[in-house]
Amino acid sequence: KGARRRAHTAWSRRMKESSSFGNLWQAPTARRLAHATSQTSPADSHALGRLIGAAWVVVAYAARGVLRGYLGDSMQSGGGVPFWRCAFGVGMQLGVLPALLAALCASKGGGSPLFPTPRRLERWNEAWLRTPSGVWEWAFGYVFGLFFTFDLLLVPMKTNVLAHHVVCLAFHGWVFFAPQRPGLQLVIAGEAVLEFGTGGSNLSMLLPGSDAVRAFFVLAMSASNTYGAVLTVRWLRLQRGRWVWLTLLPTILGILALRQLHVVNEVYKRAHSPAPP
Repeated sequence: KGARRRAHTAWSRRMKESSSFGNLWQAPTARRLAHATSQTSPADSHALGRLIGAAWVVVAYAARGVLRGYLGDSMQSGGGVPFWRCAFGVGMQLGVLPALLAALCASKGGGSPLFPTPRRLERWNEAWLRTPSGVWEWAFGYVFGLFFTFDLLLVPMKTNVLAHHVVCLAFHGWVFFAPQRPGLQLVIAGEAVLEFGTGGSNLSMLLPGSDAVRAFFVLAMSASNTYGAVLTVRWLRLQRGRWVWLTLLPTILGILALRQLHVVNEVYKRAHSPAPP
């Protein structure tokens, strides 16, 4: 009887630990999955990343049809893209891309899966340069690249949004087509963080009357721009050649400045808008 009670207590403790949200990534199944994806060969991890990217294409195309049917193609309040694309962007920028970054962090271990510090990212990159094996690096690379390609091929956009997409996709391709270039994980984190801020902007366009959403947008965009600048400088320190600094530093910081100007304009408009009757 005492043995059964002890076994039941141990089982209950394991179930509590594995079901706790705070210990989600410590659950045995999650640990085994993270370990398995971190131990694949370079060829296998690349193949799995491509497979995840292909699955994303199928889901994204289906979501496009559903969202267009519900929200339509109006660009009046979509920030330069159709209204349905704002909703699609929220799912990608606040859901899919952060989840891929969290999966990458969990596969590496050694800290929180939600807040990768620059030093952790640089340490992972040192291992990547020795052996470029990582399912989630490739998965993020393909999903992010396909996300922007999806926009260019299937989404009508205003000229400024189109130019932004072309620049970002060119940079992303330049990094991922040369996976031995130092700082890959810093780029992944930077892209996920900046898209999170853009997701806040898209959410505010979907729910323009919500003060809570507007506050979230201001905080998310401002924080993402700040951390994006930090990651940019850390990434540039790893690069060879003065031309990288001379071309990419002003380009990236210019984009971040325009993003923050968007925040300032929204705050200004809100502060000077007439009070509702």
